[in-house]
Amino acid sequence: MKKLFAALLGVLIILAALWLFHVPLLDAAAQRLIVQDQLAHADGIVVLAGDGNGERVNQAVELYQKGYAPMLLMSGGPLAWHLTSADWMKKQAMAQGIPAQVILVQPKSQSTIDDARFTLPIVKAHAWKSIILVTSPAHSRRARKYFKKVYGHEGIKVISYPVQHSEFNPSGWWRRHEDTQIVIWEYVSLFYYWLKGY
Repeated sequence: MKKLFAALLGVLIILAALWLFHVPLLDAAAQRLIVQDQLAHADGIVVLAGDGNGERVNQAVELYQKGYAPMLLMSGGPLAWHLTSADWMKKQAMAQGIPAQVILVQPKSQSTIDDARFTLPIVKAHAWKSIILVTSPAHSRRARKYFKKVYGHEGIKVISYPVQHSEFNPSGWWRRHEDTQIVIWEYVSLFYYWLKGY
């Protein structure tokens, strides 16, 4: 009887703790997805497709205009008929005054792993030794992990610098449908990539 009482008391304490601390725990789960390195000058800025509002390109344009790198590389595969995400991102950057000749495109990728693998030959062809990796905040941990894994073998430095003014808000994310989808997708993807050995 004492053991049963102790077990029930333990369960109640755990449930009470979860109820009391669920907000900071959930916030911390979203914050863990965001990784940002010390910003430094690099040979190029690699921008990953995947947002619906253009905030990744906006961030890359800002970095270029501040002189952090002399070139941009847009990475993203098929979007619609004869149009790729990379092409669309290039158009967005050009509309903000970036010269076409400093924008490279990688139009084949359909995943983060593809982004890393398919941009690497372009980066090597231009003899870049360092890149600034721009993506959405919640995607930054997964993106940096796989870019460092792929680029690390070539001695290319990867600086993660996610979008600074994003629509994604890690605080109270579970109350907003769009942010909930993002957080769940990232954790599922991290687990799936781990299972696949990426």
